[in-house]
Amino acid sequence: MGRLSDRLLIVLIASAAALAYVFHEIVKDAVDSWLSQRLASFGGLLFDVTERSISLSITTALAIVMVWAIYARVRNEFADDLKERLRPKFACSFDMADGDCVHQVATRVVGSSAGRITSFRLKVAADRIGSVEGCRGRLMSIRRGHETVLDGERLILPFIPASSPDTTGKRIDAGVPELLEFLQISDRNTVDVPTVTRTSAMTMKSLLLQPGDYTFVIIVSSPESAATATPVLHWTGDWKTATVSL
Repeated sequence: MGRLSDRLLIVLIASAAALAYVFHEIVKDAVDSWLSQRLASFGGLLFDVTERSISLSITTALAIVMVWAIYARVRNEFADDLKERLRPKFACSFDMADGDCVHQVATRVVGSSAGRITSFRLKVAADRIGSVEGCRGRLMSIRRGHETVLDGERLILPFIPASSPDTTGKRIDAGVPELLEFLQISDRNTVDVPTVTRTSAMTMKSLLLQPGDYTFVIIVSSPESAATATPVLHWTGDWKTATVSL
């Protein structure tokens, strides 16, 4: 099977030939009448040849102009479609049953027994050919029902691992999703957001105390594109029953 561009060329050539024939049938009488008044003095074979040549030339030129206009329109639409297909797009997903999205780590505080922190992460994939450079996640706001808990901070969230130099400017390759951490819950029932930077006056643990459904508005962006994800924390006050949905 040939390429689409090869088939398109064949279709255009056939269309030009068909249009030339149609135009010739439509305008040949008018052309014949017009030429007969100007070439009658030549008479005979020369008159017939000249008449047919001019008629075919006019109709062929009209067909070529129309087919070229159609081709230019189709080419622009193909170019726009290809540009849109190649434009980086982000697909954010979350699944409580996915060990990458919900990850537990043991912690130890000096003088205390070992504890456990559950980390919740968005899985961010690039829907394009190649890689998307400079990807960054920001927490824009948190809402509890219709109440705004946090707004206006634009806090930067870490891509895993948080200690990596590219945690705030990750390269995401096609087919290889990266993990963006947006929430931590300890076995002591403390809730926190692991932002890279935050204002000194703000304490996340004090914002997420009451049971309820907390909606996180997160924007994942690169220099070329952006997407919004809104994971919801269903907080009961007990870390064992806390869930997140997207």
